[in-house]
Amino acid sequence: MRIRKEAELNTAILHFLAKCVAEGDDQTLAYLGLDRTDAEAIESLHLTDIDHLGSVHFPLLRKASIDRDLVHRLIERVGDLRQSTSIRDDLLTLDAPFPLMQALFGMDASEYAERGWRLQVRRHSGRPAAPREDEEAAVWQAYEALQKPEDHTLSPEDYLTLCKTTGVSARTVWSVMQRLLAAGPSVTAEFHKLAGDTGDRLSDQGHDGSRITII
Repeated sequence: MRIRKEAELNTAILHFLAKCVAEGDDQTLAYLGLDRTDAEAIESLHLTDIDHLGSVHFPLLRKASIDRDLVHRLIERVGDLRQSTSIRDDLLTLDAPFPLMQALFGMDASEYAERGWRLQVRRHSGRPAAPREDEEAAVWQAYEALQKPEDHTLSPEDYLTLCKTTGVSARTVWSVMQRLLAAGPSVTAEFHKLAGDTGDRLSDQGHDGSRITII
């Protein structure tokens, strides 16, 4: 097993060196400790020669070590990218509108359409319906529960949390939050009242939705 892997590494190194020579990348060759004489020798090799030399059982690369810190940083970055992609797709599945995805992920119209198509997202044509009062109240209460500072910009994770907490679409959450965050304290007070009124109405209803008459 070790000999086979060593041969694969040798072949990869030789192919890489041949590519550097073909592209005239003397800087990379010098970084690897090779000079023009080495480059000329490598240039004389054919592909079959490289494959043959690659199978020779001795290491071409000596005293090499892997930058462990860099490896972990790269793996962490890939993990962050994977999580971001997952949240992006979840929001698209929850009917996130284009302005939201553009603001959060920098998507353009073609990316938005293509990714939605791949996820088999069904989008309704025409003007979307305005949020209902109970939806506005639910989004406001969920937003308050996040306990974010007034100047805080909502993250993709925040929007997904609001959708999952309230059970409403990302399109509705975006509509409500745009109105709330753009208008400031006056609308904040209105949402406070709306949330209270909605909660009172719901508390006076039975589980089947009928009103309870209190005698």
